[in-house]
Amino acid sequence: MSQRRFICLTLLILALVGMTWSCGARLHPATPAPTLTAPLDTTPATTTALPDGPTARQLRVFTQLWETVHDTYVYPDFNGLDWDDVYRRYRARIEGGITDEAFYQAMQAMIDELDDDHSTFNSPQQVAEEEEQISGQFEYVGIGIYVTTLSDKGYAVLLQVFPDSPAEQAGLLPHDRILAVAGQPALDEHGESHLDLLEGPTGSEVQLVTQTPGQEPRELVVKRARIQSQLLVDAYRLPGTSVGYIMIPTFWDETVADRVREALESLMSPGTLDGLILDMRINGGGLDTALRDTLSIFTDGEMGIFVSREAERPLVIEAAPVGNSQELPLAVLVGRETESFGEIFSGILQASGRALVVGRLTDGNVETLWRLDLEDGSRAWIASETFRPLSGADWEESGIVPDVEIPLDWDEFTVEADPQLQAALDWLLRSSE
Repeated sequence: MSQRRFICLTLLILALVGMTWSCGARLHPATPAPTLTAPLDTTPATTTALPDGPTARQLRVFTQLWETVHDTYVYPDFNGLDWDDVYRRYRARIEGGITDEAFYQAMQAMIDELDDDHSTFNSPQQVAEEEEQISGQFEYVGIGIYVTTLSDKGYAVLLQVFPDSPAEQAGLLPHDRILAVAGQPALDEHGESHLDLLEGPTGSEVQLVTQTPGQEPRELVVKRARIQSQLLVDAYRLPGTSVGYIMIPTFWDETVADRVREALESLMSPGTLDGLILDMRINGGGLDTALRDTLSIFTDGEMGIFVSREAERPLVIEAAPVGNSQELPLAVLVGRETESFGEIFSGILQASGRALVVGRLTDGNVETLWRLDLEDGSRAWIASETFRPLSGADWEESGIVPDVEIPLDWDEFTVEADPQLQAALDWLLRSSE
């Protein structure tokens, strides 16, 4: 029996176990970085019995997907789309006979017609990649980077470089741009990525054209290796201060809250902290449990409501502090890649008076996705709820508005010259005087 689960860009866990999906950043090999949430058991959609075979199976999957959107999509007008016409067009295409590859492409195209930037459809292969991300462990052959593509700028940008990886050994750093891979542009004129060329046999070499912000492009040859890693919860005390820094790169990793706790305990071990900077600038969302568990370190109480067509559910956080983390002055960094649960986390700490938010206005992607597992191993994430803070503000419309706005993107500054981090540090130091 199929399961439909909450997934999204922001979601709560019900009494069941589950996930939520988010978009954006990619590892190498390129994989979507989803946001998970709690599952909701449902009865599979009823379909007309057909003889066994590829077309019959495709029609069953298509019908269940279409009906799930019809019944649960957060916007009952389907963003102005004639959903009945969508049914007729795609059913006719499937009945005409198509390969499974073409079918999965068609289902993604169908969901894309909703035009909400959140809902998505994943083939069985993409589902396997998602499951790897949930575990927090990645194993592949590449150069050891975590990147996102900037289609409006025509290149990719490094969000993290894994320790002891070929990329680190070649001198690559977060914020560096990838302009070309193996003689091909990182993104072509149609926005198509060529980052898959970073993959290859262990020990083989790949040529890159990269650029550090403010510097000229340079060519590098990097040897591929087997990478075994997870996204880094980077943590340190800022030099000469009692202010800590923790990067929370994702909520997709079910271990991230525990790793934030461990990082905070380590930061507090030499003595009291005067403040803490939480860097959410590359956090595109993740598991509902990770959101809740991480929020519980810093705040508690009712934080807002998840709203669907039929119901409302409160988001209530129970305090689970590390030392004085519930009272510790906080600054949160946000940026272009902050989405989904990353936005909700940042907005909640700001709205509850727990944190100053510094950085770039976020895009406003706070819809909650429900996860639908289908009989052929494919999966859909359907926007079925949105999040409403206690203030009633519409974050989907406004995004998270920084208290201190420094409208720079991640690719526009270096590790050494980070104006958003400096502004957060300056505020915390003033607050501790």
